[in-house]
Amino acid sequence: MNARLAIAFCSGLLALALGACSHSGGGGSTNMRVINAVPDATSLTVSVNDKTVVSNLVFQGSTQYTSVDSGNQEFKVSANGGTSNAIDTTLGLSNGANYSYIVFNPVASATALLLVDSGIATPPSGDFSIRVVNVASGIGPVDVYLTPPGTDLNSTSPTVANTPVGAASLVISPAAGTLELRVTATGTKEVIYDTPPQAFVNGNIYQPVVLTAGSSKLVNVVLLNIDDTGTGQLNNNLLADFKVLNASQVPSPLNVLVDGVLTLSNVPYAAVSNYVTIPAGTRTFSVQATSTPGANLLNLVTTAAPATDTSIMLNGPAGALQATVLADNNLPPAIGRARIRFINGSPDQGPLDVYINFSKQVAGLATNAASGYNEVTADASLGTSFEFDFNIAGTTTPVLKMPAVTIVAAHTYSIYVIGLSTGLQGVVVKDD
Repeated sequence: MNARLAIAFCSGLLALALGACSHSGGGGSTNMRVINAVPDATSLTVSVNDKTVVSNLVFQGSTQYTSVDSGNQEFKVSANGGTSNAIDTTLGLSNGANYSYIVFNPVASATALLLVDSGIATPPSGDFSIRVVNVASGIGPVDVYLTPPGTDLNSTSPTVANTPVGAASLVISPAAGTLELRVTATGTKEVIYDTPPQAFVNGNIYQPVVLTAGSSKLVNVVLLNIDDTGTGQLNNNLLADFKVLNASQVPSPLNVLVDGVLTLSNVPYAAVSNYVTIPAGTRTFSVQATSTPGANLLNLVTTAAPATDTSIMLNGPAGALQATVLADNNLPPAIGRARIRFINGSPDQGPLDVYINFSKQVAGLATNAASGYNEVTADASLGTSFEFDFNIAGTTTPVLKMPAVTIVAAHTYSIYVIGLSTGLQGVVVKDD
């Protein structure tokens, strides 16, 4: 595809937290829309100069342009109905301009990008214009491809290359047409976002916002229009990721089929697969022993949500195999921290209390259940050694002790207790 660099608007392409494009004074008005790209914020409230711009904006939701005062204004952002502000800062708004205010990162480290939408030149005849915004925390720089449907990415170059996190690309003007929008990590051809082909219309200006929904690899896109009203929509990823832990008492390794297609082969006891990318949506997972191929021990129908990671723990004997489906949170933890959850995968042990360095952090963890995520302070290079102990719930009787487990900051872990009560063992999995 021939993509021509359009004339970029003024030197104020981005207005960041320092208030680029701000000016003194006030008394005028401008227009602003808000995008909630905070993956652990089910709702977001944003005010400008104590005027509420939006209340309870859902994750991956966007507003249209709303009139706000121009000049230097105080921006306040709260999440999930909280009374404290995740963001409280002053930014400058030029009179009569249009802006996109994109809030991203997890709530604990929330930040925002203020983009000037007005002043972008009309694309040449037969073309449309596009500016890519990357706010996918933990994913890194991305390449965006706009191609005729089904084009082999190995045979083409990115339409927009190397957009870093927290930034917007230059404005590019490709030829209009029905195109497939795909995203890869910069410098790779592995697709981390795909969506059905759609019409990119002559003369229109588009602003795809690449964000994370909690996956360590996959992303989603909110496709914004730069027009008079600031319309936009969520274009869900066609892809999802899953992996399997074999904690079963089946005597042979396991095969896993997705919608009848062999996807994982020979997963041994106490082993976990890598994440595998599959079509998002309702899927049927069938489990077979490698010793008896074709005979299903379990059929699990579950939904793989777009752009998410899922872990499936299999436990129990061949005649009563069970699956525990876990939604994985692979967002980057806070700096100097690691995230850990615990899963009780023993079919006969009963509830457990979990201790981290001899301090109880989880009480009464039931069979086939997962705790919430616990954050610990850890070294980012060599890691930090922890002891994890599991007691019969409500007692001081340990049933499993895991000393000297190295945990490295900036990562997310799952620690599974598996096996029968007579032979429990722990399995440490780095999920991200």
